Amino acid sequence: MNSSARRRQAGYTIWQWMVIVLVVGFFLTVGFSIGPLYVTNYSVQATVKSLQNEPELAVKSVHEIRSAVERKFDVNQIEVIQAVCRDKKKQCMKVEKTKTHVIIDANYEARTHVMANVDAVVVFGDNRVEIPIPGAP
Repeated sequence: MNSSARRRQAGYTIWQWMVIVLVVGFFLTVGFSIGPLYVTNYSVQATVKSLQNEPELAVKSVHEIRSAVERKFDVNQIEVIQAVCRDKKKQCMKVEKTKTHVIIDANYEARTHVMANVDAVVVFGDNRVEIPIPGAP
């Protein structure tokens, strides 16, 4: 093998390794910043979905339903929805009661710091449950 063939088979240079390390580091930083938001949303989803197994909520008032759901969030240490509600003056968890269903909508968005002056906003829109009222037409 001549010397020019060996030079082409040398492997990555230090600059190429630095680019690879920076790209991998960037994705790890974003993953570690956004990952906990998805873990928290999984807890919110599980809590909201568990409400379908509680038909006694259908006979309560909207205020009582809201209090019961907030107690479940407190027990499961889910503070993200209460934090969003505190930051804004409106209620972020919607509880509606129709003639046939109780609708609980706990959709929210979460913001997290990624690095320097970069923040990430993640919108969770699948935290809605409809509980049928027993005996309703």
